[in-house]
Amino acid sequence: MAIMRTIPQAVEELKRKDPNTPISVGALRRWTKAGKIQTVRLGKFPLINMESLEALLEGRPYAGR
Repeated sequence: MAIMRTIPQAVEELKRKDPNTPISVGALRRWTKAGKIQTVRLGKFPLINMESLEALLEGRPYAGR
């Protein structure tokens, strides 16, 4: 099962793993709109697939759907 988070939750999770991360809510919103991160819309809110986000940050392709 995919781990899905809202944009603010995804940033919080990244900051827990790396307190000095420069990734912001604005950056995730831009990446979501650009299609760089796999998302699912729940009403008007996009849910970010955390595996897709981590793959992007690691510079590797996301092998999921």
